[in-house]
Amino acid sequence: MRERRLARELRGTRDGLERPSPRSGTDLASKLPNDREQHKPSMSATDRSSGSQGYRPVATLGDVIGTEDAGQPLAERDWVVLVNLIAAGDQRALRQLFERTHRLVFSLIARIAHSRSAAEGVTVELFLDLWRRAGAYLPDNDGPVLAWLMAQARAKALEWLREDQTLDGEILEPATPLWGAVAKGITQEFGLLPVFTAPQNWLEPEWREVAPGIACKLLAADEERDRVSMLVRLAPGTHYPPHTHAGVEELHLLHGELWIGERKLHAGDYNRAEPGTSDARVFSETGCSCVLITSPHDRLL
Repeated sequence: MRERRLARELRGTRDGLERPSPRSGTDLASKLPNDREQHKPSMSATDRSSGSQGYRPVATLGDVIGTEDAGQPLAERDWVVLVNLIAAGDQRALRQLFERTHRLVFSLIARIAHSRSAAEGVTVELFLDLWRRAGAYLPDNDGPVLAWLMAQARAKALEWLREDQTLDGEILEPATPLWGAVAKGITQEFGLLPVFTAPQNWLEPEWREVAPGIACKLLAADEERDRVSMLVRLAPGTHYPPHTHAGVEELHLLHGELWIGERKLHAGDYNRAEPGTSDARVFSETGCSCVLITSPHDRLL
């Protein structure tokens, strides 16, 4: 039932388009995940509180971001399906993953390389490399798809680190659209017809205020591996609640500055915390935004 429904969602985006031949010879495009159903509004922390004022006491990160209230939002398995389709030669799957992630990838690379032009080149190369090596992705070894991509982006950006200039803004946009360069690279290397039209079933989640001064944008949830991938934004002068990590936590800082304990992170920095460790002080004087991959069962202290 799900695959037939997804096929109907994408049928409109295929009309009039040249379709590439998958490397596997199998029609897998109909299995692209339908993101429209994943973005149903959910109650905020204020709505869920038993009273009419303030925020209710919470015990875990999942209580704050409302993963249970939202049912099964943005299932990680749909992201994994995209990578599997890319491995089978489906350019539309690559385009959909590109639309979901390229601004985050570009922002991280630009912060590290201190160069928009370098970030554009590295971003294109990252997605070309994803097209070449998507079959090597193993969820159990590589973690959530977004964490896997951000780690590759960081590694590639460090190779390009040359210049030193300030980049303003929060989530950055490339100066020119980059998908054309990705599609051109696929055509040159693999001889496939390029796909230029983006699938229409990806709706980026809205920011939700989950506590005073703290907003998040939930991108994927993996109940099987107890992981969530999200964007988090702190207003200037905001403290993130002290917490104990239920699993590995990975943080890629995209904008601003953030104190975690005695360590001060700057845009482009990476922080990893192991299960069972605690962060007693998480604070941003400037305000900040980050990609955060963690467990919804982190215990708030």
